[in-house]
Amino acid sequence: MTRLFLVYLIASFGLMSVCSTNDTLHPEYINCACDTLKTKETITKKTFNRITKYDTSAFSKSDFYKLNKDTNRMLWYRDIENIDTTKFTKLWNDYVPANYRASDIDFTKFYNRKKDIELAFQFGPNMDLWAYHIFVIKKVGCCFLVTRSYFRHARFTYKAYSIINQEKLDSLYLILNRVNKQPVSDKEEFAYRGYFIDNRNNRTFFIDFKKEIEKVKSDDEIIQPTQEIKELYDFVDKKITWTKTYSLP
Repeated sequence: MTRLFLVYLIASFGLMSVCSTNDTLHPEYINCACDTLKTKETITKKTFNRITKYDTSAFSKSDFYKLNKDTNRMLWYRDIENIDTTKFTKLWNDYVPANYRASDIDFTKFYNRKKDIELAFQFGPNMDLWAYHIFVIKKVGCCFLVTRSYFRHARFTYKAYSIINQEKLDSLYLILNRVNKQPVSDKEEFAYRGYFIDNRNNRTFFIDFKKEIEKVKSDDEIIQPTQEIKELYDFVDKKITWTKTYSLP
């Protein structure tokens, strides 16, 4: 039994060693070549994702904790779409009542049909102090910006980004075609799941990672993620080349 638990625990943390879909392209993607250098120039500008009211020197970090919950939430979502830290990144924690706390259901509602967001998904909460792996894939020109965040104990501990093309994104959709999907309800379950907002196909779904397991043939006391889930984990960990921009010790 102990061995079973250990393998499941490893599967939950493996990412940080850090209803089928229709893959028909949107008309604007046809004959659209991804220019990585041009896209990087765009996303590294100070004006990218800027919210003037809060990103000026006149708005101090101390003012952050005076914000209401709705504004705090809005800035949190802006942060997970940023390639690097903002001046507020380090200010989220579990000790201030107004600070945003990750939610699968709110995440789904926020990104459902959101402009320029092709796909957004988060895995969690896991057993590492209620942590979430968060991914947002945003169309920028003819490329896609992928941002990755690790939100642990209500604080950001890791941020990275990558620029991918249509072909790379399509390969992720091929993996998602093969996974077992469940419909999203309005009930917050707080189980280790992956919640997906697929705006290409106008749908939302979740993967129940606890159920997507199988016994190892050579030792039926050991369980591991199914092949489809392994491919998903492998894609986000190894098939994307990440540029790390922030990490806590």
